[in-house]
Amino acid sequence: MLRRRRDWVLDSGAGPGVSTSLLVEYGFEKVVALDPSVKLLRFARSKLGGGFEPVVGTAECLPFKPHSFGAVLTCFSLRDVRDLARSLQEFAQAGNPGCLLAIVDVGKPDAALARTLVGLYIRHVMPVLTRLLVRNRLVGNPFRMIVPTFDRLVTNQTLVATVQEKFASAKLAESLLGGLILIEGVGTAPLDSPD
Repeated sequence: MLRRRRDWVLDSGAGPGVSTSLLVEYGFEKVVALDPSVKLLRFARSKLGGGFEPVVGTAECLPFKPHSFGAVLTCFSLRDVRDLARSLQEFAQAGNPGCLLAIVDVGKPDAALARTLVGLYIRHVMPVLTRLLVRNRLVGNPFRMIVPTFDRLVTNQTLVATVQEKFASAKLAESLLGGLILIEGVGTAPLDSPD
């Protein structure tokens, strides 16, 4: 992705702009921050100023012409889509031939023991740590909402297989027993390139 800093990059599920900010900071010149929340996009704009284009929308129904992006990033937001296959299809269609896809998210390990340990961490340890870290700064515990999200996740290998149905390739890197994942995908090759 670093060699394509002048291509349009889609940050899907940009939320308050954390990943968008990183893209802009690393020199990406054309960034679209997509999120269904006007409030979060306004916050991102107030925090970051310029350097990106905020767009209200969802991954399942992207408001862009085909082949608009050289890269698509979804950072801790793919787990929240309602239709995973459709979202990935939308990313593939919105991407240029050879488009790069990067998914960073919570993972659901394929191995039963690792899945149980990660689930216990998400259900019991993460909420306690969060409560201690955000003491009196937030009302409630926003990380409690990750539990039902984790329950709905497909396993890491199932996610890779689903990406491979829409993209030419997909590579998985796992951390924390598979509880944190990075999937790198590459779109179909340009029509005029040799196989």
